[in-house]
Amino acid sequence: MNTRLQQILKQLRLAGGPLTSSEIASLLQVSSKTIRNDVKVLNELLESYGAHVASLRGKGYQLIIQNGQLFHQFIQSQENDYRDGIPSNHQERVNYLMEKLLMSSDYSKIEDLADELYISRSTLQHDLKHIRDILKEYNLALDQRPYYGIKVIGDETQIRYCISEYLFNQQSTLKDNMDDWLEILPEGELEVIKDGVLFNLRKHHIIISDISLQNLITHIAIACKRVRESNSVQIVHHHLQEVETRKEFLVAKEIAKAIHGKLNISFSNHEVAYLAIHLQGTKLSNSSIRNMEVNFVIDNDIQETVKEMVKRIDDEYGFHLANDEELLLAMSLHLKPAINRYKYKMNIRNPMLGDIKSKYRFSFDAALIGAQVVQEKMGITIDENEIGYLTLHIEVAQERQKKNRKDVPSCLIVCASGLGSAQLLMYKLQNEVGDQLNIIGSTEYYNLRQQSFHDIDFIISTIPIEEKLPVPVIQVSTILGETDLSKINTLLIQGEVVSDKYLRKKYSYLQKDFCTREDVLHFICKELQSDGKVDGSYVESVLQRESYSPTSFGNMVAIPHPIEPQTEDTFWSVVTLRRPIQWGDKPVQLIVLLNISKDIKYDLKPMYSMLMGLLDDKNMVKEILQCKTYQQLKRIMK
Repeated sequence: MNTRLQQILKQLRLAGGPLTSSEIASLLQVSSKTIRNDVKVLNELLESYGAHVASLRGKGYQLIIQNGQLFHQFIQSQENDYRDGIPSNHQERVNYLMEKLLMSSDYSKIEDLADELYISRSTLQHDLKHIRDILKEYNLALDQRPYYGIKVIGDETQIRYCISEYLFNQQSTLKDNMDDWLEILPEGELEVIKDGVLFNLRKHHIIISDISLQNLITHIAIACKRVRESNSVQIVHHHLQEVETRKEFLVAKEIAKAIHGKLNISFSNHEVAYLAIHLQGTKLSNSSIRNMEVNFVIDNDIQETVKEMVKRIDDEYGFHLANDEELLLAMSLHLKPAINRYKYKMNIRNPMLGDIKSKYRFSFDAALIGAQVVQEKMGITIDENEIGYLTLHIEVAQERQKKNRKDVPSCLIVCASGLGSAQLLMYKLQNEVGDQLNIIGSTEYYNLRQQSFHDIDFIISTIPIEEKLPVPVIQVSTILGETDLSKINTLLIQGEVVSDKYLRKKYSYLQKDFCTREDVLHFICKELQSDGKVDGSYVESVLQRESYSPTSFGNMVAIPHPIEPQTEDTFWSVVTLRRPIQWGDKPVQLIVLLNISKDIKYDLKPMYSMLMGLLDDKNMVKEILQCKTYQQLKRIMK
């Protein structure tokens, strides 16, 4: 079964209901006709394995499984065949060739490579052109010699970096553990390296994370393989002198000695320094400095940078994290080795990056703001893997904050009838929904504007409130009837009707024809600019945010937004497309541009919750894409 058939089967297995041929075609970036033909082939394969793909009139294709055990055996066999099989498309061939060329110190003949892959010489040349482009990013090249073949050439440190980054960091995210993906050396030799590393880390009281340990073993294994093949690194003299004065050099020397004793691989001073640099780049853990002075371990400029990062994040998102000492420490501990990784052009593997970007989208955006601060203050560019780890720290801090608040909404009571009526309403509310609601107090209408709304999720009022407030208002009667309780319960369960707050008819554009992400964003921002909502720099701010990491999160949805808020209030610009376009590495057909208020930051959480729900709801996205009027869009959003 080829890769495309596997992808079709995967989409049908994941779908909660039927999928049309056009939907599957959009996801796989092929034509609907190709999908229809592939489904016929797929059904022939599934015929003997207790399953088939049913075609439901007006609904699409749905996977029907009659014999679960038989079907599971089929899936297992296909996965094994796929792992052992020959690459069947361009991307698989590129991955195969990159591994083959990077892991070999000898020349490989063009004819032999073409025969291995069962492809023509011209097809191979097309694949090699793509490989040259990848290698160029690492300042490497393909050397081609008549009668010899081709070979990767360049600085040895960059070759090792490319092996680690391209072969292991990118592809290992598909694997579950180190044993599945680390195949640089035989298993027994990897155990020797692992034992030597762990023994010396414990001996010198160095505590690192599991992922950092995997990274370190990967780099040492690559170094061992390359040294054996007479490929050695040369560290710049002043860097070598600096590294030799560090504690990590001593530890690296002992690790190298342990490896030499068991595997007979000799490490030069330059190679020991190379290992020491990777040790400097491993991530410290909180427990390693539990009984130490923070200022002794973390430089003052790093602590100040982290404080500025968190302050900027609070200013943009209203997370109120500036006083979270655990967060400040955790981010400082991450930033210190990150600076070393940047300095020596090292990389860090983050196997959770895809899940982090998908599940913690707005914390990831907050981490991007933090990365900007590091760029401004220290001139250091933090890559996506590092940003993913910062995201986790921000997410943990927010969860900690929720736990401290008991994570129930807070409300303020506004009552014009006097203290007695307000207290009566308060007692009734506590009796009816006391465990679901934190009533922080009551106020008169005329004092409402003096009230801080930072810790208030909504207002319960016995009188109509006409002016716009940064939180929802529920009007009830003082005696609190069934209808009033229903309103409150609806808000507690679902949150406010965000569509009423953020949707704008004027800025909703349905069934449009655009070809690129840039076309969409230029159109939206021009509309906003012509209305005086933003200035000419707005589109650049949105595109700059996209350049850091595309805001396409799957399910055909993109949620772009500017780096710097510019509008007076928070609202959405919504675009649906007749046909999906490529947005980063994902197809997109629904775009929700977040126009964030430059003043009000504390009303964003309900909006983020709603958008995360939208990203997870395939049926809702499908319905939105079919909308032809604003009224239909608004009804579905509600």
